[in-house]
Amino acid sequence: MTGGVDGLYSHSAYAQSPSLEYQVKAAVLYQFSKFVEWPPQAFHNNQYTICIGVVDGGPMVSAVQSIEGKETKGRRVAVKRFKTPEELEFCHILYISPTMESRLAAILERLKGTSTLTVSDISGFARRGGMITLITVEDKIQFEINVGTAERANLQISSHLLRLARIVPEER
Repeated sequence: MTGGVDGLYSHSAYAQSPSLEYQVKAAVLYQFSKFVEWPPQAFHNNQYTICIGVVDGGPMVSAVQSIEGKETKGRRVAVKRFKTPEELEFCHILYISPTMESRLAAILERLKGTSTLTVSDISGFARRGGMITLITVEDKIQFEINVGTAERANLQISSHLLRLARIVPEER
């Protein structure tokens, strides 16, 4: 995977290795942290961490451990795992595992009013009220972004990231 925003698109040959696929997705989550601006109140007591959470993440749990402790925008990355939607608490970026699809509405409802960037590879996630859907096309990670949902959460997504994405509306 190459660095910078362009690196979000370029990685191949991981189809044979699911663990490599999730390592790439974890790296993409980390890259997202560089291209999103959170409101000041998203950093309680001037905390110096960016929290990346995973809800029922399966193989993603071990993959995100590789980015724990890295720095982004002068803040250290902390990782939290939530086994159920009821355990959810604030984090800056939340990856929602496809195993949680049946509970997606409850998860998104629980996050209303927070500035949590929601990311998943659940089909149609961004159209269903999430913010970023990860899509694998020919062994490359691409993504869809629902800008309206992100704006309602007071998140500003960099134009550099938006140029690489397919912008999608929320289904009504």
